[in-house]
Amino acid sequence: MRSRRTASLIALVVAVLVPLTPVTASQPDVSNAGWYANQTPYGNPATAETVAPPAGYDLVFLETVARHGSRTMVSDKTEGRVLTTWRSARTKGKLTSRGRAFLADLRAFQRAERGLGYGNLSTMGKDEWRGIGRRTADSYADFFAGVARAGDRVAMTTSPVHRTEQSADAMKTGLLGEVPGLEVAPHEVDPGLALSDGSTKAGRAALATILRRSSIRGAAKHVLLRLYTSSYVSKISDPVAAALDLYELYQQAAGMRADTDVTFAAYVPRSDAKVLASARDAQKFYRYGPGVKGQRGSFAQAEPILDDFFAQLHARLQGGSTAAVFRHAHGETTMPFAALTRMPGSQEQATQATPYSYGNNSWRGYLSGRLAGNIEWSVFRDAGGSVLVTVRHNERPVRLSSTCTPSPVGGGWFYRVAELEACLG
Repeated sequence: MRSRRTASLIALVVAVLVPLTPVTASQPDVSNAGWYANQTPYGNPATAETVAPPAGYDLVFLETVARHGSRTMVSDKTEGRVLTTWRSARTKGKLTSRGRAFLADLRAFQRAERGLGYGNLSTMGKDEWRGIGRRTADSYADFFAGVARAGDRVAMTTSPVHRTEQSADAMKTGLLGEVPGLEVAPHEVDPGLALSDGSTKAGRAALATILRRSSIRGAAKHVLLRLYTSSYVSKISDPVAAALDLYELYQQAAGMRADTDVTFAAYVPRSDAKVLASARDAQKFYRYGPGVKGQRGSFAQAEPILDDFFAQLHARLQGGSTAAVFRHAHGETTMPFAALTRMPGSQEQATQATPYSYGNNSWRGYLSGRLAGNIEWSVFRDAGGSVLVTVRHNERPVRLSSTCTPSPVGGGWFYRVAELEACLG
């Protein structure tokens, strides 16, 4: 990894993807109708969007950082907590009729999970990454054909967690299905792609305040009352945490639709899911997102990844044989990386006086941390050695921060490396 560039270099990777028009947080690129927050599945569209480079420029390097695809629950711990509460209510005769049906749904869901393995990709998750591989090959067909002819290397890096390896393997399958002669090196494991909670003391205090909001407590109570009687709910020590455990089941089921028909929608109505999604987004916002104004702890842990983006880019421009680098990681990686690079929709911090909410901040987990979400840099060069860089997020082109002036050519989508370093320096 290269030496750390100035902190403001951060803005480079900026953006939130949209069609071929400037992107804003009000133009989401995926439906949020289910209110699954950061567990929103990526999907598998037929095509992706790119912008053509100016005349005379050819793609010479491609690199990404991305989250693994849709998966099962990481472990059965959440399910265990839910079952403890449920069994206590059953013993006391405090289940509703809907609550009595819950155990059969949970057991069916767990059977599907155990068939796949806890923490592993679902059928949908594998399809998501095969699709990304296929569309990447289609979007840059001439580039990959040239890479195959030259015998240049395509690198894949994963965290030590198996689902990122599964994602890399699925992407490789998608790439090779379109470019059979492509040399894709065996994936390398980089522990630095697994990032930890970066919340600060101020962020944790803000989160505690948020979780006490009447709207969140009301939604939590409404969800719990679908399973348990009022007298039982009134004695649950932390009803918000108990409801968020049920909401997590609802979130995870969205990415397992090809493996089970259990959705948990009967227990988490859409109106409550929206409110609980805001609570989950608040947790991610302070732990891995923009966080508290004036503080960097929630996203600073992604700095080495940004360093590596530049190191790999310069290595290629200096004649290196690695033509593409695909990094497969986690939402705990892509969320701080998006905040670090000040992507639209992921750059606005919250003041200590006014904690995060859907009403005052555009950050959303379904955009910044969604399953299989990805950030891509494409590097183009002409015969004279002039270089341009453009960015896609979730396979859609984006314009960078207004602090960076785009090249006079390219319709505002391309940036000189010198300009990027100047505007970010």
